[in-house]
Amino acid sequence: MTVKLSLILLFLYFKTMKKNPIKIGIMNGRLSSQVNNEIQSFPITWKDEFHKAKNNGFNSIEWVFDLNPNPILQTDGLEEMKSLSKKYDIEISSVCADYFMQKMLFNVSDNDLEKNLIILKKIIQQCSKLGIKILEIPFVDSSSLKTQSNIDQIVSNLQRIIDFAISHNVKITFETDLPPNEFVNFLKKFDHRIGANYDTGNSAALGYDPKDELKLLEPWLSNIHIKDRIYGGNTVPLGVGDTNFDSFFSTLGKINYNGQLIIQGAREDEKMIKPENTCKKYLEFVKSYVDKYNLACLKK
Repeated sequence: MTVKLSLILLFLYFKTMKKNPIKIGIMNGRLSSQVNNEIQSFPITWKDEFHKAKNNGFNSIEWVFDLNPNPILQTDGLEEMKSLSKKYDIEISSVCADYFMQKMLFNVSDNDLEKNLIILKKIIQQCSKLGIKILEIPFVDSSSLKTQSNIDQIVSNLQRIIDFAISHNVKITFETDLPPNEFVNFLKKFDHRIGANYDTGNSAALGYDPKDELKLLEPWLSNIHIKDRIYGGNTVPLGVGDTNFDSFFSTLGKINYNGQLIIQGAREDEKMIKPENTCKKYLEFVKSYVDKYNLACLKK
């Protein structure tokens, strides 16, 4: 083999190689029947979701931590989560801490704040024991950061926690509905010690451009939710709303992102469609774009 040919092959190898292939996961609870008409809540049948995820072609689950009883807080539950994850080769890639949408980390009394920070530290410790590296805190809807005072409080309150999270190899990641430039300014206050979640549906509902957002958020981007929403409206099945998936996936292929794609699509329980069938349909939808834009992604 000539030196020239060797260099060409080496170039092609590095051009197509990514350090960590993108994996497609599913949000905890989406593979189970809806409870109390909530689009997202921790499922009672959480144990079944590991084999369902495996059988339907997913690589991972993003765990939901909300106000419902959750095995992640208990030693026995933690061990069972580890066992099921290993048995079915389904990674628990991240935790979505919806808990803090009700038990907020700002605009609360000092006493309530201390209680909520204790829970946050506990979840960080449990994530570390499970090898979960991303803990997402949503600042949307009821916990939206609507004022500069809200932002200042979060910066002050979470500065107390960041080093603790880093010492446990857990990256706290923010999901917000802030305009892109304001979100970046918010992230900069933490000196790159915080990650950013990007939600395709929330972006569409707010009228933002995925191309601009992804390029701005690239240095902080930790994980991504795949969702579809109507501009100014609700979550709808993938491909039905105003999310510009072509713009999103084409841009994703141009930036340095090696994380998870977590499907968080609308439920179709009211149509009497099995949750597993909806999730499998969504997985095929995402894979079609992965193929279209030649993204490096693990596929079953």
